[in-house]
Amino acid sequence: MFVRTKTPPPPGSILKLTLVCPSISIESECAVRHVTDNGMGIEFTGMTPENEEKLKNLLRQLRV
Repeated sequence: MFVRTKTPPPPGSILKLTLVCPSISIESECAVRHVTDNGMGIEFTGMTPENEEKLKNLLRQLRV
């Protein structure tokens, strides 16, 4: 996932990410994989099965 930020941490940094939508909250551990002037590319590296299911459902809804 790409996150826009003016001050991204260096590649390899580990972050805790919380996505908040009107009806759900999804938490995951992430690793910074790529940094640009506009932000960073992150990889989800640690997510509970419950949060993974929430993310899958959110992505399905966005696809429609």
